[in-house]
Amino acid sequence: MPLNAPNDGYIMSGGHGTESPANKIATAQAILSLAFRLNSEVLAGRINSEIFRRDVTVITGGKGIQLPAFSEGTKEELERGIFNLVLIALSATALTADETLDQVFGDLSKESDANRKNIRVLVNQLRNAFAHNPWRPKWVVKPKWRNIYPIALQDGTTFTFDATQLDGENIKPEQIGGLEFWVKLLRHCELLVS
Repeated sequence: MPLNAPNDGYIMSGGHGTESPANKIATAQAILSLAFRLNSEVLAGRINSEIFRRDVTVITGGKGIQLPAFSEGTKEELERGIFNLVLIALSATALTADETLDQVFGDLSKESDANRKNIRVLVNQLRNAFAHNPWRPKWVVKPKWRNIYPIALQDGTTFTFDATQLDGENIKPEQIGGLEFWVKLLRHCELLVS
């Protein structure tokens, strides 16, 4: 299932659907895909600051939550907000993949497959970066993990995660192979846990 075409019957939502390890990762991918789509729509101007001009009722099953119009909302605030949504969706993929890989394969420190361990280190370190500050994620790499980790995916894509100098640095897409590699890695992880 490619990231840009989630199968809604396959994805968990609102507490529905099967909570298998693969579905957990697929759901996180679908959320990231939606965040990417919304970001693209905002940047293209198809979703604009008019979104702030209307009251919104959030259906809760009770009285609901009333969000009043925010007439002061600007294009810049919308762009910053959508960027934050993409960040949170990205962090959710790292969290979900890390927890799911732990669930299926056990403790990372006891991982016996070298390639899978390298994948898991990258996923775990990215998760940790977001865990300490989701709005300005920084690498928090303990000395025992400050190594070089060559990774090979099932589709033949390779990347070497170099964690030797990352500790304390802000995360940058190129440090994880770019968002393109991250998306492929998530798909690979989904297949690993299937």
